Amino acid sequence: MKRIVLEPLFLHAELVSALLGRNRVRRSSPASLRETVEGALSDSAPTAYELAEMLGEALPQLNIHELQRIFHEGSLRVGTLVAIEQEFTFARDRSLEGPGSSPMRFTAPMSTDADVHVHGIFNAERLAAASTAGNLVGEREVFVLGTIVRHSGRSIEIRPSFIGIRSYVKDDLDALFGVSESLRVYPSEIDQFSGVDFATPCTPSELQALHHTSEDEVKRSIAALIGEPFVAKDWGGEKSDLYTSRTSIRGNHVASAWLFKGPGANGPMTVRTLGKRGDQIDRLYSEPADLLVLQHYREIATAVVNMMSVYAHQMSRPRKFMILDGEDTAKILRAIAV
Repeated sequence: MKRIVLEPLFLHAELVSALLGRNRVRRSSPASLRETVEGALSDSAPTAYELAEMLGEALPQLNIHELQRIFHEGSLRVGTLVAIEQEFTFARDRSLEGPGSSPMRFTAPMSTDADVHVHGIFNAERLAAASTAGNLVGEREVFVLGTIVRHSGRSIEIRPSFIGIRSYVKDDLDALFGVSESLRVYPSEIDQFSGVDFATPCTPSELQALHHTSEDEVKRSIAALIGEPFVAKDWGGEKSDLYTSRTSIRGNHVASAWLFKGPGANGPMTVRTLGKRGDQIDRLYSEPADLLVLQHYREIATAVVNMMSVYAHQMSRPRKFMILDGEDTAKILRAIAV
């Protein structure tokens, strides 16, 4: 079971304490967590790092969705607590400075939708440590937990409770040494693809041959390489095109669900090519799999990769994901043909 570890850069103690206070009365919360929270909140002033540790333990039970996901689901609401992890630009707003107030703004296009503007403001007086100020200048990839206070069609304002670094770790030892686990898996890490030469680029003729290969043939070829003998026929209500428990990542067996997109779509894969609001990704992640795979015949846009990552980082159930674009697909077929 993966754990969430948070390193605070900014933390609003009152907002986080209130969030933890609500969580402690839930029956789903572990008894040890409730006792820790109750003890800390009864003390005069838990530190930002203590609150961040408790928040990391509580997040899997809080059912907080990533902002990009609820945006695509059309369920944005003022007052909703959301999470978002991506690069933001930070800058001091000296026009609003006053006694005890050092406003700092953060802003960025949303990682899955470049025409959507995500922004917010917070008081730099609440930074976790004095040295943190230097870490929140210019562009920085961070994890933000906050409440939607305002939104229009293409603008979303968040009041942050926490800004910092989110890591997924396997155990206490990894947490101690700061060893985080990447949720993205690359094709070369799949044991069944060990015979595939991913280093040598495909020739134009190999890529052209892929474009004349049917989706069903690609699916069955990959299933055969994995060792999966059962390949279901496509039908309208499917959540994935291939489900198998025979994949393994560096010696560890995992169940995987695969979504194949055939040669019919021209150009790079975008979120819009994955159904209304990208709902094919949503259906893929409803499968009981530990690894979710998206395959396409051509380039896969960064926004799609980011959307797969958003779903993978769902805090109640983090999972691994893999992207298989046209180049890597052609390399796999090349290895099979040898």
